[in-house]
Amino acid sequence: MRVGARIALVTLCCLLAVAGSAVAQSDFKVVEIEIEGNRVATSSLILGVSSIAVGSSLTPTVIQTTIHRLYGLGIFSSVELEADEVPGGIKVYIVVKELPKLTDLEFSGNDKIDDKDLTEKLGLGVGGYISPYLIHSKQQQIADAYAEKGYFQAEVDWKLSYNEDSTEAGLEYKIDEKSKVKVEKVIMTGNSRVKADDLIKKMRNRKRGFLRSSDFAKEKYDEDLEKVITEYHKKGYIDAFLISDSTTIDSVTNRMTIFLEVYEGPRYYFGTSSFKENEILPSELLQGLMKHQEGEVFDAEKYDESIFEIYTAYQEVGHLHIRVLDERTTRADSLIDVSYTISEGLPSHVNLVKIVGNNRTKEKVIRREITVRPGQVFNRSLLIRSVRDVMALNFFANVEPVPVDLPNGDVDIEFNVEEKQTGQISAGAGYNSQDKLVGNLGMGIPNLGGNGQNLSFNVEFGKNRNSFSLSFTEPWLFGRPTLVGSDLFMINRRWYDDYTEGRQGGSIRLGRRLRWPDNYFRVFASYRLERNRFYDYDDDFEALNSANTYNNYIWTEVVDGDDGPQINTRTAADTVTGEPIPGSIVAYNEDWNTASKIALSISRDSRNLPEFATKGSQFTYTFENTGGPLGGFWKYQKHEISFAKFVPIVGNLALAARAQYGAILGSSSDVEDNRVLVSDRFNPGGTAYDGIVRGYDDGSLTPDSVVSTSDQYLYYYANPDSVDVGVDAPDSLVSSSPYTTRVRGKYMFVTNLELQFPVVRQQVYALAFFDAGNSWLHLEDIKPFEDLYRGVGFGFRIMVPGIGTIGFDFARPLDDPPNGDDKTWRTHFQIGTTFR
Repeated sequence: MRVGARIALVTLCCLLAVAGSAVAQSDFKVVEIEIEGNRVATSSLILGVSSIAVGSSLTPTVIQTTIHRLYGLGIFSSVELEADEVPGGIKVYIVVKELPKLTDLEFSGNDKIDDKDLTEKLGLGVGGYISPYLIHSKQQQIADAYAEKGYFQAEVDWKLSYNEDSTEAGLEYKIDEKSKVKVEKVIMTGNSRVKADDLIKKMRNRKRGFLRSSDFAKEKYDEDLEKVITEYHKKGYIDAFLISDSTTIDSVTNRMTIFLEVYEGPRYYFGTSSFKENEILPSELLQGLMKHQEGEVFDAEKYDESIFEIYTAYQEVGHLHIRVLDERTTRADSLIDVSYTISEGLPSHVNLVKIVGNNRTKEKVIRREITVRPGQVFNRSLLIRSVRDVMALNFFANVEPVPVDLPNGDVDIEFNVEEKQTGQISAGAGYNSQDKLVGNLGMGIPNLGGNGQNLSFNVEFGKNRNSFSLSFTEPWLFGRPTLVGSDLFMINRRWYDDYTEGRQGGSIRLGRRLRWPDNYFRVFASYRLERNRFYDYDDDFEALNSANTYNNYIWTEVVDGDDGPQINTRTAADTVTGEPIPGSIVAYNEDWNTASKIALSISRDSRNLPEFATKGSQFTYTFENTGGPLGGFWKYQKHEISFAKFVPIVGNLALAARAQYGAILGSSSDVEDNRVLVSDRFNPGGTAYDGIVRGYDDGSLTPDSVVSTSDQYLYYYANPDSVDVGVDAPDSLVSSSPYTTRVRGKYMFVTNLELQFPVVRQQVYALAFFDAGNSWLHLEDIKPFEDLYRGVGFGFRIMVPGIGTIGFDFARPLDDPPNGDDKTWRTHFQIGTTFR
């Protein structure tokens, strides 16, 4: 080598390879190392990563290792080694070229995926080095992201914008999204006895109907392939399998064709089922658990369900560690006989019951709802019931029981609870058609101090409604399942602009869980004492509800004349006096009247969840007696009965159905004398508490009462200047006879149907509904199949921490609203659920 002449890496490697001896290698002893081309990376960093050291020999292995390590730093676009012969050995030059640093990341042309989501997916941070490899790999990630959303034809390009010395660059990805790929058809081959359509319709990725998307969903593709084979196995073709699958895309139309080739195989049928080595449970019982019958098409799903039922049956008697070995034999080419060999083992006992995750709720509150006890033989039904009862507290978002096996075969049961925020503080305003704008301030603590007690108060204030309420409930008095509670309330409410109702009072409540007929039953009793008055009557309302007031009007009689109908005017002196309106409250003269009432109620609630149940039922019957032996002005009996059923449909979709009936009864004289408290009557409609019938105004589905029964009269308020009357009259009002006014019903029927689907479980629910209902004054007026107001619509519920469940419904009436409004869509807002 010539002294002072640099040798490139390739040349250097060749010389070292030729030398190949210890003598030659000693001639290539490194006496000095110099770094060139680095701007940001320090020389010490490069030397630290390099395998070349002063005083060591330079070998091909050392050279390759050094280059590999330096490239591995990810900050160099070029690494070269050069050497110069100097006295005593060689001087090595490490020449590097640094990658530019990323100063900016931009996206253009993207609409379906926003910049934020793309940035998070790529994980490129400003200030890091960018290499061609990195740019291309991120380019592919963008393309994959669009493919996942069905945009398989999306094109991604990139552009670097360097600064003056090329040490920094901005990166822009240019995206042409194109349109989504839609599935045009699925072509299946290999099937001979099962129609392709019967298999393809199970797939998500297929050509679908007008209202359903045919966009290709990549994440569902593997699942679709499994569904095809699963459907084969359910139809008895248990040997069926997928031979191949492929897809093609027409780049012009952006349509996909899916090709599936299957092996069908023979069809099988269920033969006999037999059981061996079972002693605890008899074969007859196990045979009854089978989901299939001899001779039926062999359904793999029913077969798996049958095995699950065997395990479940043994868990009911504590045998958690059984093993079921199934042996299938084929006879007559297509009949499959199954022999179940059962290793029963010993029953497992519950050792400890642990509760985990309760940070606010005291353990005793949870434990008293758990029917699984230490020392018991394990029972699956008791475990499921325990979960249901703890969830029914409505303090937890989820309760998960975890059996923990012990070496001796027993189990510990660990209940993992996830608490949800139960305290509710509300301050705001609301609006409804009855009360108009109402402000409110309230607080509800359903788990006071973690003891399971309920304390709440609420204040409402507005033009038509002002109220205050305070309530306390202890669900377990002295550690026993006996409920005790009390309430205080005060309400002033304006009804229909006609009058104001005032109510003041309080109540005490008792309740008890029952063990018979089963432990889903509860019984309640309460006593309420309140006083009521009606005052601040509207002039029109008072006039039309008082017979004496009629003498202040001019009445006009419509008669047939020579030239057609004519009006004969009659003065106040010969006015026909009308009868008081049934249900009139004017006669109470704004006096306070007492209501003394006792109520008895029995209920059965087997719902699996306190809100948005998917299984179980809810029944309630309440009898309430007011007055009579209890004293007080008001005298009547009130009966209410309600039944709700919850049925799972498919997946997480559930149907909730409810029917309610109410009746107010009493002696004939009491009812006719109107000794029935108006606020206890029924006024369903909208989201009213009495009965929910969406599509109509709140409380609007009430009967009419007639002022005058004569069809011969028109009446209007007279101008006092034109007639000699002793009182001032209101503004003119003309109405065709007979005149009617709205009163609240003494009989009511309401039914509700809801399809409920969890968009986000225990957080957001979507629903579609049908409601029907009405109220009547007299039993003979009830025509439940002809005289119901019906409404349909959709809505959603949101569980908001600190507030509770709020709902928005959009409903359209199917019948003409009783107030004369058009059959248009109405919006309803409510706190809580339809099925309270």
